[in-house]
Amino acid sequence: MTIVIDLPRNIAPALASEIEKESAFVSPYLERLKVASEMDSVAVELSDPSQETVVREKLDRFLGLMLRELPDFETKTFIHTERRDTADFETDVHRKMVERGWIHDYGRGRAALNGPALALLHYIDRTATALYHKEFAGAVERDFPALVDADLLWRCGYFDSHPNAVCFVGHVVEDFDAIEDFRIANADAEVVQMPPTEHIHMPGMCLNPAACFPCYPTMTGEDIEAEGRIMTWKGRVFRFESRNVSGLDRLWEFNVRELVFAGSDTFTADGRRRTLPLIEELAGRLDLECVVETAADPFFATISAAKSFWQLAQEVKNEILLPLGPWSDGSMKRMACGSLNLHGNFFGDRFDFKAGGESGFTACVGLGLERWVLAAFTQHGFDPGRWPSNVRKEIFG
Repeated sequence: MTIVIDLPRNIAPALASEIEKESAFVSPYLERLKVASEMDSVAVELSDPSQETVVREKLDRFLGLMLRELPDFETKTFIHTERRDTADFETDVHRKMVERGWIHDYGRGRAALNGPALALLHYIDRTATALYHKEFAGAVERDFPALVDADLLWRCGYFDSHPNAVCFVGHVVEDFDAIEDFRIANADAEVVQMPPTEHIHMPGMCLNPAACFPCYPTMTGEDIEAEGRIMTWKGRVFRFESRNVSGLDRLWEFNVRELVFAGSDTFTADGRRRTLPLIEELAGRLDLECVVETAADPFFATISAAKSFWQLAQEVKNEILLPLGPWSDGSMKRMACGSLNLHGNFFGDRFDFKAGGESGFTACVGLGLERWVLAAFTQHGFDPGRWPSNVRKEIFG
């Protein structure tokens, strides 16, 4: 069943894309929402027509929240690099890499990279890491688990901001009969048999949705040295995307090169500022068009306006945007491939660490490595001759 809902005004392509993406979390009976090409209505496919009234009520609230207009903040651009490659953007890159055997797509937002795609991911991570260590001599390499306590995410405010993206971890209850039932059900089954809900125990553990989170508890009770603290690592990150999973641009599980500053307000703000030219150099080495500008996170709809307003007003988030080609209206589609964020003393307060006797400030920089790979192949295609020579040797041999 398909229903059409008129919008109170024409909307921009970027907002249309966000509405389509976030609609996945409106109702389990909403199969698909598509904004009309005229940007003035939405077509909604329902899996169960009997649920139309319930879904419409949720949709009305959802659309009302998504269409709330924020004050017109000026977008500030900090970096804008142009690529030297003048050829057209490559299309359908993920499928073409699958056909080449460079990606094994498991489905549901999980992908294994191979060949030049994996070589490029390693090159990007290695290059970013080298740039960080060159600029920040005191940066320390760290490693953190992907499995985190739910309490950690609660203290980080994640359940309040992004409850739709959380991935809880469960296991079969420690009960002989429940475990045996599960074993027997799968012993001769033709397809996997999942245990019933009542046999799943949720022990309060989650898969980590933001690479920086696990580092903050390690500083609890400390007074950070006067020169501040800098840490960097590659983290595995998990965010539930429902039906929005799409190739390398929207994965459930992905890699992030993380950089965290902890110390005074001045130290963390200076760290973010000094990282900007490093992002510009990374984009330059890859010959990528790249923009870094003020932005806000994609918060859950009910709190999106308030939290986005705060982020934009305080200019605490700078987003790294890599173009992927034109929208139907001719404007450029850009993908967020990372961000540079100021947290104030939020984590210092939540995890009780200080800098110079005062609540500690933090900042972080994250690069979504699979998205950088996708953007690079989109901007340069599969002809090695289009790639910068230093990169070509690394990924094509």
